[in-house]
Amino acid sequence: MTHIKNHIIFIVTFLFILIFCQTAFSNSISVSPDPLFVERHGSNTAIVEILNNQRSPLNNIPVTATSSNESVATVTPANGLTNSDGQVSFTITGISNGTATVNFSTDTLTEPLSVTVLSNIAPCAIASSSGGGVDNFGPEKMNDNVEKEDCSYHWIRTRNEIGQKRQGWIRLDWSENVTVSEMIIQTTNCDESCGKDSDDPFYIDPGRNTGSGIVQYLDEDEITWITNGEFVDEVGDVEYIFTKTIITKAIRIKKVLPSMQCKGQQSNPVVFEWKVLGTPSCR
Repeated sequence: MTHIKNHIIFIVTFLFILIFCQTAFSNSISVSPDPLFVERHGSNTAIVEILNNQRSPLNNIPVTATSSNESVATVTPANGLTNSDGQVSFTITGISNGTATVNFSTDTLTEPLSVTVLSNIAPCAIASSSGGGVDNFGPEKMNDNVEKEDCSYHWIRTRNEIGQKRQGWIRLDWSENVTVSEMIIQTTNCDESCGKDSDDPFYIDPGRNTGSGIVQYLDEDEITWITNGEFVDEVGDVEYIFTKTIITKAIRIKKVLPSMQCKGQQSNPVVFEWKVLGTPSCR
């Protein structure tokens, strides 16, 4: 009798553990980044990940994507399959300013993604810097709405006349308060770019990317600068999301330096275009 009782207790305990594990570690779905900011008429990528109850990736899982408001944001493709890493990518395209929810679903799971479509408000601002390129390479080239493919850029001086390092900065000023969520700094990677060779005036030597900087915004008193965060040793275009949505009349990046991961000139970093996603739209 005792043997039977112990056997029953073992079975009940086993079933409890099994049910607990299935409940606590059931298949999961996640989306990144969340929230997602998209430039109007631009696009961004959302990555969906499906894991099993052992936290291992699930391959060939169908995922369906739908937007709650296609007049604000669309998603493509409408259907996808996870890869060996349990992931599948979707492209979110901004149609008009506003918010929408993109839902990603499997047979048993659904995960919403909050999408905010904003305008590039940098062209409404006045650009300045601590010094560097002038005329065809002046600060206004950072927010002239000319993309990096056209090799329109400003360079920031980060060494003095005898080669010693100096702190460089770049800045945008608006005539009225703006709301800012994200910014994108188009710059070089570690390699040379623009121009056919070093004799071309637009040629950019290796090691001149904008890789590090401290991000600040002007407080409502219009005197105090508040540090929001920083980016360090980035290679290629910098995508920076503010820790919170800020309201300000100016933002700046201090201690602008090339990435230490790059070899080459390691001075005079380049900014092709400095995009700031926010409101209100430029008039």
